[in-house]
Amino acid sequence: VTDADCRMRSVVAQLHACKEEMTKLLKTLQMPLTWNEPNGGVNELFSTIGGNLHLNFEVRNSDGFVTLAKKNKTVDEEYLFNAWKEGKDCPSWLQDSIFWIDDPDFQNLWVLRHEERLDQLHRWKDFHLETLMATLENVNRRYDELSAEKANISQEIDSLVLSEARIIGATTTGAAKYKELISIKSASVVMCEEAGEVTEQNVISALTERMENSKETKHLILIGDHLQLRPKVESYSLTKVSGNGYDLDVSLFERLIQSGFKSAMLNVQHRMRPCIADLIRRQTYPTLEDDPRVSKYPAVKGVASNMLFLDHSVYEDGAGNYEITTKSNSYEASLCVEIVRYLLLQGYRHSQVTILTPYVGQILTISREMKRRMKDVSAYVSDLDQETLLRQEDVNDPDMSTVVQAGDENSIRCASIDNFQGEESDIVVISLVRSNAQGSIGFLKEEQRVNVLLSRAKHGMYLLGNSKTLRLSQKGKHVWNPLIEIFENTGNIVESFPTVCQLHPNDGITYCTTLQDFRIQRPNGGCCRPCNARLSCGHACPLMCHPTDRSHIVTHKQCTQPCRRIPLKCPHNHPCKRRCNEECGPCL
Repeated sequence: VTDADCRMRSVVAQLHACKEEMTKLLKTLQMPLTWNEPNGGVNELFSTIGGNLHLNFEVRNSDGFVTLAKKNKTVDEEYLFNAWKEGKDCPSWLQDSIFWIDDPDFQNLWVLRHEERLDQLHRWKDFHLETLMATLENVNRRYDELSAEKANISQEIDSLVLSEARIIGATTTGAAKYKELISIKSASVVMCEEAGEVTEQNVISALTERMENSKETKHLILIGDHLQLRPKVESYSLTKVSGNGYDLDVSLFERLIQSGFKSAMLNVQHRMRPCIADLIRRQTYPTLEDDPRVSKYPAVKGVASNMLFLDHSVYEDGAGNYEITTKSNSYEASLCVEIVRYLLLQGYRHSQVTILTPYVGQILTISREMKRRMKDVSAYVSDLDQETLLRQEDVNDPDMSTVVQAGDENSIRCASIDNFQGEESDIVVISLVRSNAQGSIGFLKEEQRVNVLLSRAKHGMYLLGNSKTLRLSQKGKHVWNPLIEIFENTGNIVESFPTVCQLHPNDGITYCTTLQDFRIQRPNGGCCRPCNARLSCGHACPLMCHPTDRSHIVTHKQCTQPCRRIPLKCPHNHPCKRRCNEECGPCL
């Protein structure tokens, strides 16, 4: 234990004592002024200032008698003071005593109006607690001094720790906040990860210059991707896409590369299967190569293709209303939920499937639809997306009861593009939302967002959107036309979702166009053939073809056929009269 540690413990103990004393003083100052409280109350105040003000509330009892009021309440100084404070008149028996007081300096407090009495109370309280206020100011000043001393000792301890460290890790915000402390270490090399998402000023604030107690940064290494999402800037007018020239969302990383600064690029990707990587290879990374392992990914179960653009012409909610800042599309939300349900019935875990969308309003629509259509599955929405939802003024009733926190095994991740960068999922279902006659596509015209959108999936990716709207966009057609051409050339732009039965693949493809098609043609994820497999109880499986629960463990527990078992304790070998999924119990 160092000397700094000992001093820190002492300061923390003193801070705790100061805090307790301030709490006690504040509680006292907030108390109403009564006859005896706080600190002796008005009774003590009258003794301090002297004079004969106490005669206004003096009760003269003689011969051991006690004056009583209504309901047998004892009339004493406190009773009279409370009556005076409430604006009541002076009792007649007290008026006579006050009237005969022969003192020119006597002040009859009972003649004051109620408002004047309250003003007098405030003056008395300020005077009575003046000493306490001075004490509180001294304690508060002492608390500030101790806090400053604690900060200095903490910096001293941190400096000792940093002096022995070879590597210091910090967020860009933390590096700026503790710049003075970190500069003592004089790190000559600064490495910034995800530099494409960090504003230029945040990177510069992490660098040090030559001073008396520090040396300058000699080597800055920036690692990132300037072709994905830029740093977040709260005001749209300050962004590059606004065209106002401020460009505060342009990172130092992007600016250096656009200026021709020498850089190196990693050309091998280890995430996406080749057909998905072809999209961003055509659009953004022409030299991108695939690691051999991504070609060995298994095909998506139950679907005829690993990558699809499901084309439709159903307009978005409130199409043509330009005052709405966040968009939603109820049709796509319902279809997304139905596709996710179908994928879960193929045996995929909830953590393997993600729904992505460019708008947080669509996240809320999807979560509500998921709660309505899948009783046992909820939508998991990250804290960042929830905060964005709560800030949206035009989102109707942002009810967070339809979403769950991370860690729920029966939840499907629903995320916005902005808050899913750097993450991935085996299968991604994408709701593009925008569908209108004007070709208005909002965020989807930005190449960086589309790049992130199309590079999150590993095994399978399914887009839901209106290709006509995307092609009509004046500002976004240069982004989407090449992509839609790839889908067309590979036969992966469809109007119905092509499903196949895992257990009977020779039956061919069944196309599901409507929500009802999924429930009728693929009720349990397989085809419409009866399963007819024998359960452990001997009954035939009552379900249609189902790819999951092939051992029929769950199905057996749900069997409702008449029980064929004979209770062990029945001497007459009577058959059980209960349902198969119920315990036999004693013989009846």
